[in-house]
Amino acid sequence: MVRKSPALRKRVKCLVKEMVGLGRYEDSLFKPLGADSDTLDGLNVHCALMDEIHAWKDKNLYDVINDGTISREQPIVFQTTTAGFVRELVYDEKYDYASSVIEGIEGFEDDRLLAVIYELDDRSEWTDPECWVKANPGLGTIKDTQKLAEKVERAKRLPSAVGNLLTKDFNVRDTPAGSWMTFDDIDNDETYDIEEIRDSYAIGGCDLSATTDLTCATLIVMKPGSEKKYVLQMYFLPEELLEKRVREDKIPYDKWRDRGLLTACPGHQVRYSDVTAWFVKQLREYGIRPLWIYYDRALAGYWVEEMENQGFTMVKCAQGAITFSQPMRMLEADLKSKKVNYNNNPVLKWCLTNTNAKIDDNDNIRPIKGQSPRLRIDGMVSLLNAYVGLCEKFVDYKTLIG
Repeated sequence: MVRKSPALRKRVKCLVKEMVGLGRYEDSLFKPLGADSDTLDGLNVHCALMDEIHAWKDKNLYDVINDGTISREQPIVFQTTTAGFVRELVYDEKYDYASSVIEGIEGFEDDRLLAVIYELDDRSEWTDPECWVKANPGLGTIKDTQKLAEKVERAKRLPSAVGNLLTKDFNVRDTPAGSWMTFDDIDNDETYDIEEIRDSYAIGGCDLSATTDLTCATLIVMKPGSEKKYVLQMYFLPEELLEKRVREDKIPYDKWRDRGLLTACPGHQVRYSDVTAWFVKQLREYGIRPLWIYYDRALAGYWVEEMENQGFTMVKCAQGAITFSQPMRMLEADLKSKKVNYNNNPVLKWCLTNTNAKIDDNDNIRPIKGQSPRLRIDGMVSLLNAYVGLCEKFVDYKTLIG
């Protein structure tokens, strides 16, 4: 770049030779790195250029490169990216942190970070040319205004093109094409303290698994005089398989375990007694009493009897479009109107963004997951089971809570 620019040649001395495989200057090294974090340990990094991190599926890749700067006195890391469709991994983590720093949220003071985010204030602004510059500061110079206008007009005529346009040209985070809901509809950073829902009646749901998939237990709590639904969840994964899933799926199950969002069950299978123990704990320690717990009968086995012996009322929930359709539409409406406070749980948010909807000839819908085998929707299904109970028992439940 320096050699091709007369202006730069006057001001910048080019120290790196022409790159043939990689460039060197004395003891320094400038080279592209592979995408596999397992091969990158031992880096000693002075400057790192991380491009398009929205597509990074390996959370450890960022950590390995960033940790490689630890022995440098003045390291610098550049991260540049558009928005993307890979949810709850590197991009979302860095975006949320940068946003908190910019907004001056207490506890997020960081004088070592220069965060700059160009995006629309609202996804509806994509049709307003006056708003385009918000996400495109180089519009009219490095980005052609006419070409962007043509893309916008094309998207107006072709709804399937809107998602990609919003994400790539206006930096609006979204879910992949074919997803049940947009990321804006799903995203809710509202949180609550468990003391706020102490001593409450609840409706429970559970989606059980044996090995590969997650098991998820859910409680929905509503308070008198409010339409807000407070969602409390715990996820379960076999301890012996956790590190393998982290390594192969590139999903931060270990980080979620460390945050207390996921329980690692001893052995190679989910121990259903741990699920029972979680429901019992919410009842005994916090007074959150599920009046009914809706479950998928496919893998329940002895677990139902174990739960009933603890005094819980268990209800079978058929996993089909007829059962799920009304509750799924109700859940969709509640998420869009931000009536579901799921405590900004990243595991549930991830499961929701992985969910596609299948519609039958009678316009009934049910959840299915995307094509990637690494994706999971178990948290959404567990929540949906609880929503089945909410639909069936709504009048009785509202009467009991007052």
